[in-house]
Amino acid sequence: MIRVAICQKKKDMREYIKAALEMMEEEFQMVEFSNLDDLKENMDSQWTSFDMVVLGTSVQKKCDGLSFAAKLRSKNKSAGIVFVTESKAYYAEAFRVFALGYLLYPFDVKELQNCVYFFNHKPYAERRSTWMIKEKGANWCRIYCRNIVYIESHNRDIVIHLEDGTQKHSRIKLNDAENRLAAYNFLRCHQSYIVNLHFVDEMLNNSFHVQSREIPISRKYQKQVKEAYYNYMFSKM
Repeated sequence: MIRVAICQKKKDMREYIKAALEMMEEEFQMVEFSNLDDLKENMDSQWTSFDMVVLGTSVQKKCDGLSFAAKLRSKNKSAGIVFVTESKAYYAEAFRVFALGYLLYPFDVKELQNCVYFFNHKPYAERRSTWMIKEKGANWCRIYCRNIVYIESHNRDIVIHLEDGTQKHSRIKLNDAENRLAAYNFLRCHQSYIVNLHFVDEMLNNSFHVQSREIPISRKYQKQVKEAYYNYMFSKM
């Protein structure tokens, strides 16, 4: 079941979105909101309340929807965001939060359905992929790959930094970690670092900006890192 929040000021737009989703074979749990205050109140305590959010660029005031989407993306990297709007003005801004789509109302229902299909099927393998590691001085444990933000080598160990702020220490070579995770959008950017591209906020000249931390990009990896990063970005558009 896909949990969907539909936040649109106009009732006819909410009904149009609901009808488009109800035509699909997927099972949805849809909740309607006519303003962002109610949606924010619903999500403040749990930013994973919904798998997808369909909202306008301006629900109450100029750019309000875009501001909310940016906050949602900072709290929940895996949420599917789709904009349904009557304005072409904010197309570029929408994709800065990795929106699945920017649909002009009234849209062809297949456009919204394609966004759902992309969200529900393409990332599925990534969402369920796991990695079994043996923690240093402890037992084996299973880590969901989607929860790994970055990995760094420290002395002869690796430190795995997870989305919730916790760390896992294991006596694994960074080369082995790189080979194990290469298929899941992880990228070696330095002799001592591997990053999950899903969590990269920005690529600078010599570093990645990841959750308020700068991860260095060494000269050795710079060319291949730049190419891989932009390929990843375009694949999400």
